[in-house]
Amino acid sequence: MRVRLLGVAVGLALADSSIVTLALPEILGQFDVAITSVAWVLTSFNLVLAVVAVPAAYVSRRRPREAFVVGIVVFATASLACGLAPSFEVLVAARCVQALGAALIVTAALNLLSQVEGSERALRVWVAAGVVGAALGPAAGGVLTQLLGWESIFLVQVPLALALLPVVRALDVRPVLMRAGRPSIAANAALLLVAGGLVAALFLVVLLLVDGWGMSPAAAGLVVTVMPLTAIAVGRFRPSVLAGVQGIACGVLLLAGGLAALALMPRAGWGWTIPPQLLVGAGLGLTVAGLTEFALRGRADQVVHGGWTIAARHAGVVLGLVLLAPVLTTALEENRDEAIRAGAAVVLDSDIPPLDKLGVAQDVLDEVDRADEVGELPDVERAFEGRPDDDEWRALVDGLQEQLDRAVTSAFSGPFLLAAALTLLALVPVALMRRRPA
Repeated sequence: MRVRLLGVAVGLALADSSIVTLALPEILGQFDVAITSVAWVLTSFNLVLAVVAVPAAYVSRRRPREAFVVGIVVFATASLACGLAPSFEVLVAARCVQALGAALIVTAALNLLSQVEGSERALRVWVAAGVVGAALGPAAGGVLTQLLGWESIFLVQVPLALALLPVVRALDVRPVLMRAGRPSIAANAALLLVAGGLVAALFLVVLLLVDGWGMSPAAAGLVVTVMPLTAIAVGRFRPSVLAGVQGIACGVLLLAGGLAALALMPRAGWGWTIPPQLLVGAGLGLTVAGLTEFALRGRADQVVHGGWTIAARHAGVVLGLVLLAPVLTTALEENRDEAIRAGAAVVLDSDIPPLDKLGVAQDVLDEVDRADEVGELPDVERAFEGRPDDDEWRALVDGLQEQLDRAVTSAFSGPFLLAAALTLLALVPVALMRRRPA
């Protein structure tokens, strides 16, 4: 039971790296900030976690029980502050503090797990909990946002975190005093690049489903559970032939292939995301777990090296956000003009009365301008409020929606391809890992 609870603590802390993805539109609507600024709700957490993970590990190796307790209290307090934040600036500041608590929780949990279960099993539990937490984050956040609002994402974490405090009460904890040694540069570099590519799978897919194709956050959350479920299955039943560097390289190729498949989807529709998600999930199960185990196995001080892997992963998330966000923004702007031209042709070719076509075109343009002002995609249905609801008008709405979906789907292709290329770069440090046995 203690092992499971420690695993839950790791998963809870690392889920916050991605859990607010589907809440970003609601946060944007509540606070008067630019669409580029709202990404700091994600970036701030991952950036701070990347910076403080190694220092937190050095603290956790000497005083693991105290580090875990302090981490839980800080994380819970900051989560409460996030849920009650009166302004965007307070929310971002609280997310930074939340990351400090998460760093202490994750690194201290590895030390505690090692003393409860031994280093090998502790490593497997710690790695699996981190992968599952980060991968399930968007789905959990989407469901909570839909049912209770974005604030519930953080408020629910407060009692969950505090309930984990008793887990350390009966543990016989000893500090780790041995020399840490150098981190595995190749494994951590590969982790950084893989995490950068995974940004597209964990963040952009849900944005495409909700903001692009108009799915509800809860429905989108269910769709993207394909990735973590596949990752769990692959990690649990991974054949021995895919262990070590060979399996990691295979995982990188699966990840890149899944991201490329997302870029080449023929049309809008959540069903088209399922096969690519299966590839990405399989690659996730092989790469992140394999690289983390490679970086930690056989190390005298796994806690500090675990801190290095956390730092590398979340630095990769920040890198992915920094690289992919502007590419997506530019592509959406370019495809907007193309969608307007295609939409005008649809209106002109429609069967509605000729005198109505000019008014409809103007209403659609007004909706496009309104959406631009608030930083969201146009709502085609809104432009047709008060119009007849017969076959001709319905066909026109469907035609315009199809053009919008096509433009949005095309806009996401570039970021997905860039993420695939970033992931493939991980093969370079993976090749260097062959010099040392896994």
